[in-house]
Amino acid sequence: MESEPGITKELGLGEVVSKTFNLCRRNFLRYTILFLAVEIAIGLASVWAYNSFPIAALPVGATYQDALNRLVNVVYLVAVVGIVSLVFGTIAYGSTIKMASEEVENKPVELGAAVRFAASKILWIWALAIIVGIIVGLGLVALIVPGIILGIMFSLSFQSLLIENAGVIGSLSRSRELVGHRWLKTFAVLLVFVIIVGIAAGIVSAISAPFGYWSQLVSSVLSSFYQPILPVATTVYFYSNRARISPVQQRPSQMAPVVIPPSGAKFCPNCGTQLATSATFCSKCGAKQPA
Repeated sequence: MESEPGITKELGLGEVVSKTFNLCRRNFLRYTILFLAVEIAIGLASVWAYNSFPIAALPVGATYQDALNRLVNVVYLVAVVGIVSLVFGTIAYGSTIKMASEEVENKPVELGAAVRFAASKILWIWALAIIVGIIVGLGLVALIVPGIILGIMFSLSFQSLLIENAGVIGSLSRSRELVGHRWLKTFAVLLVFVIIVGIAAGIVSAISAPFGYWSQLVSSVLSSFYQPILPVATTVYFYSNRARISPVQQRPSQMAPVVIPPSGAKFCPNCGTQLATSATFCSKCGAKQPA
């Protein structure tokens, strides 16, 4: 497959959308397999949890102990499904960022290597997610608008962590630097892709609804098609802003060759034209040459 040029300059909103869907198309199979595996893992965990911790409706005249047992089963069920979703979902998200990054940098894209990389960073991703969640959550509780601003400010922190290995606190600072002077544009980029994902989720829900008992399975399979969009989009936007702040330097092969004059070369002192060593007058300006 022919590689695309990397991101060497800041992209407009339309270019970010176009580049995102280009990367999703080029790695469609990898992303689909990745998120489908997550949905299968969550589905299997749910089936096991439902069988292990039944939560049937309480019969008439149920005792306090019956109600307590049902509550405990609900807690276990939610915990099992939540933990599996958290682990596999985090790995899928990190792997998507890693693969999109490799594609942008024109490096080999390997699903297995990306999964191993994301798994090795899972504790750092969780730590960053907790900090961002607390900060944004407090902002939303305060006046909503501060929460939105903080969400925009730290929207590229996961890319900073996984691509630049900036550390948890460093990733927050780096994201703020990248988003600086582009607050409205960042909000527009995020809003566009949230709307796209929302529309896709609505379409999937409408398609899977008629399948009844199998609707959840159909929904899980189809949702794997659109789940990579947001992490890929933010990765493209990360590189766009990085190119704006630190323009990509020309490679040596792209620079004009430096011409080194031969030893003993003669130049006109008046206009600088290179002359034959035996020339008495300049062939360009006609000035007499010193002996």
